[in-house]
Amino acid sequence: MERDDKGVVAVFRNHTVPNPGKSAEAGRPIFDDVEVCELRFAGSRNVYVFKATEQSHWENDESGQRIVTYAERFPVQYRQFRSREHQTKSGTPLDYLPFLTDARRAEMRALNIYTAEALAGVDGAELKNLGPQGREFKNQAIEFLANSDDNARLTQMQQRIDELLAKQETLAQDLAAAKANPPKPTFDDMTDEQLRAHIKSITGIEPKGNLPRKTLIRMIEEQREVQAA
Repeated sequence: MERDDKGVVAVFRNHTVPNPGKSAEAGRPIFDDVEVCELRFAGSRNVYVFKATEQSHWENDESGQRIVTYAERFPVQYRQFRSREHQTKSGTPLDYLPFLTDARRAEMRALNIYTAEALAGVDGAELKNLGPQGREFKNQAIEFLANSDDNARLTQMQQRIDELLAKQETLAQDLAAAKANPPKPTFDDMTDEQLRAHIKSITGIEPKGNLPRKTLIRMIEEQREVQAA
């Protein structure tokens, strides 16, 4: 089952921790860099720190259950951390929510709520941390996202309709072009008698004598050139 991490902010960092064994051996303080994942949950001021390679949860796959680390759970942020990029949180930023004031947005960011999706997912004790209007803000965020989904579906439907209309127009143009310029009949599958009949249909005169096939074909092509001129 896919985990719902919409309300989770994951940030990877390097933490410096002392190494007692190496320190004792060297006779001076030795420290190691350890990659850690800091987790912040929407509506809470708490920060939870885990090693990036530590187990986050179990996951079922074709071979059975396997351990999923925090680096695997948040692959985008971990990849950005390793390449020294700015680590991002996907979703719709709070700036797009018209019912929030700048002060309210600042308060929510202090509670690790950065997106509309995170606000819509806040519940329980974290929701109480938003104050008396917390439930109202949550419901408005849910409504905003629902309306956005509806608008997206309508946009996709309109795009599909436009594509179908464009395809229909192209087919109509192709059909009109085919009617204006009908394909010329080929002679490979026609017998000599059919060739003679075709000459009679376009000239009104049946060829006389036992003419060779090449002559019959040439007569048809010459007649085409006359009609084209």
